[in-house]
Amino acid sequence: MRRIGMVALFIALSGVHSVGQQIKSSAPPANAAIQPKPVTVYSGGRGVTRPRLLPLASQEIRHQKGCPFEQNGIVILSLLVDTNGHARNIMLLEPLGNDLDRFAVQIAEADRFTPGTYKRRPVVVARSLQIDMDTCVRETKAAGGKYLNVWTLRSMPRQKLRKLPKAPHIAVLAPETGPDENAKVELRRPDYFAGNESTPVVIYSAPADYAPELRKKKIKGTTYISLVVDAHGLPENVQVMRSLNPSLDKNAVIAVEQYRFFPAIRNNEPVPSAITIEVNFAPPPALSLDDIGDSYDASQ
Repeated sequence: MRRIGMVALFIALSGVHSVGQQIKSSAPPANAAIQPKPVTVYSGGRGVTRPRLLPLASQEIRHQKGCPFEQNGIVILSLLVDTNGHARNIMLLEPLGNDLDRFAVQIAEADRFTPGTYKRRPVVVARSLQIDMDTCVRETKAAGGKYLNVWTLRSMPRQKLRKLPKAPHIAVLAPETGPDENAKVELRRPDYFAGNESTPVVIYSAPADYAPELRKKKIKGTTYISLVVDAHGLPENVQVMRSLNPSLDKNAVIAVEQYRFFPAIRNNEPVPSAITIEVNFAPPPALSLDDIGDSYDASQ
């Protein structure tokens, strides 16, 4: 069993929010010299035994006293348990839209299973995995004087392996390690997307706040955000590609960092994909006297 060293994620937290968005996708051309081999995927039925989740071997988890901020939640993933008992093609099924999603993916990567079988022969089986987590968030000063939030697990995650609705019948197992640097360089071609490729699909989005100080200026328009959706459906390398206004650009980036996706699929395999998201901004309507009065009454 692989140890899960109680994942400590270093994340800069901020509040979020978006008004509207459109997605344009791109994917690198497939390498003709490498043709991944599809495998048959089982989900149940006669002769099929389901995989079982093995207990995680963990380092000691200290129940920290005086945790400044606790965040708990449940994330549900879809995955394929391969014939070696490893989780492959891990994707978000029911995300929360915060960094617990990343925790869940890391936990699933560390998980080990007894493989499923068909007629007593190990086979690839599709399942969903529910992960219930308790975390503590502490602020720490990193190199360069920047403050970051460190997330740690406060207890062993509670996990349930269940049947996956609409499981695939055929799939290509994604590598257990991430893409190499050369693959990441290829993703810089936002103009290319092969006709037979599926694009990432948003399964969770967050609205982008309109900056209050810009109400009087009534700025309206679109910030274009570039990012890479990884094979799990998480956004990476979120950057402003075309600016509208510095404050609005910042809010657009914060919002898109909370997006979650069903990743791009190429040759039955989830793959990283470079996309562009258009975040549209319009000034909110001016507050009426009634609105101001209601706000005042609510504060009493």
